[in-house]
Amino acid sequence: MSKINLMIDEENELTFQVQIEGTRPGQAKCRLMIESNDMSLAFGGASSGGQVTVTLPPLDHILKEGVYDMSLEVLVDDRYFEPLKVQGEFEKRLKVTAESVKVKTKPTVRATATLLETKTKEEPVIKVTSKSRSRPTSTPVTNSSSPKTLSDKDIRDLISQLSRRG
Repeated sequence: MSKINLMIDEENELTFQVQIEGTRPGQAKCRLMIESNDMSLAFGGASSGGQVTVTLPPLDHILKEGVYDMSLEVLVDDRYFEPLKVQGEFEKRLKVTAESVKVKTKPTVRATATLLETKTKEEPVIKVTSKSRSRPTSTPVTNSSSPKTLSDKDIRDLISQLSRRG
């Protein structure tokens, strides 16, 4: 049994080639049957020139996604024929949605210290700036006369002393 893919949330149009042979011509009616465990759906077909066209409306309110047995039934006068059986695999069209997420950021407070100049006989002057203060301050380092590399702890101590003065 062959399988055809159909969209459950859209209209589907199926066209079948049907040949009726016999001794006398008769009036033929065609319909497509979709069968599940608990129900059967029948859809009438329009025939013209040996072709039958069946239009399936969106079925998402009746059927669930999945595979269903389908058969084309042909009624000629008082005779019943089932010339075609297929399986229809019904699925929804792919849908992608996205939403923006607002991320709250915490304000960061940072302090920096920059060595402005070094004099050999005088003490070095260090400029300390802080983003939380509006004006930079300068203060001499109270160390020996030779220039010294400042550690992170020395810089934090300087900032702490400067913030107590303000």
